[in-house]
Amino acid sequence: MTKYAVFAHFSGDATPLQKEMMGEWLKDRRNVELYFEWLDEWEKMHLQFQPDTAEALAKISEKLQDPADAEVVLPVVPTLHFWKRRGFLWAAACLFLVGIGAFMGRDILTYGRYETAFGEQSKFLLADGTEVVLNANSRLKVPRWGFGKSTRHVYLEGEAEFSVRHTVDHQYFKVHNADNSLITVLGTEFVVYTRAKQTSVVLNKGKVELSSPGSEQALTMSPGDRATIETSGEIVVEKLSKQQLAQHSAWKEHRFVFDDTPLREVAVKIHELFGVEVKIKDKGLAARTATGSFPAKNAEELLTIMSYMYNFEIQKTDDKVILIPNP
Repeated sequence: MTKYAVFAHFSGDATPLQKEMMGEWLKDRRNVELYFEWLDEWEKMHLQFQPDTAEALAKISEKLQDPADAEVVLPVVPTLHFWKRRGFLWAAACLFLVGIGAFMGRDILTYGRYETAFGEQSKFLLADGTEVVLNANSRLKVPRWGFGKSTRHVYLEGEAEFSVRHTVDHQYFKVHNADNSLITVLGTEFVVYTRAKQTSVVLNKGKVELSSPGSEQALTMSPGDRATIETSGEIVVEKLSKQQLAQHSAWKEHRFVFDDTPLREVAVKIHELFGVEVKIKDKGLAARTATGSFPAKNAEELLTIMSYMYNFEIQKTDDKVILIPNP
């Protein structure tokens, strides 16, 4: 194993073959010490959090000398050397910082978050120049330190369109999805949908590699492909027409495009994006299919338009909307 391969493992960029080789390499105990030497070197190069130890030490020292705590009698050991006392204070400062980190949560310190509420969209640039459009009720988690330099890993829950900036060092951009699938790209444009229902990827430009825990091999997608990850983990790919391809970005224009979509699925979509629970009491109405492009910025606009086209009434309660077919 080379240092480069081991550093790729630390960064999360190791291939399955490199991971297997790593396991075999570490079976030799002579390599374990070298492994931790390289780990120490890599961590010094990719610091995630730099505590102000001098300030922490000063606060601890001030606290120990505070007259308000005079009633607390500390045992005096005459033979205690200065370096030991200093070691005690350093240990106390470290425990103090560890306590703060545990209280706040390591995840909060390590990652920044972009979030959208129900019915909201957000467009922003990441530190590496990648453009992201986040759809409603979605979350993107991005490393606070080293992004675009030592790492380009992001974590998505919901739906987003990525326009990935190619870097001079050809560094991979990786999207980790809610179902633990992974998208690996160099520079491209694609839309990701990853919610409880399923995960799907639509590729507009470039090339991406999609892998899933339930699939033995990673799949390389071409422009115009839509890949859907089934509940079994299997990846299913289909080629889309230009019109179908455009439909998957219609949400950026506040348009909903349906193609023989049952109203029960429309109800699920409304709940995902607007947080409105839609109940359809009639089975025939729930199975009725919708086709067309519907401009709407909220659930009420969408349902009102569709009620005229598909002949149903809307009843509102405190916590849900009920669809009833007209007689």
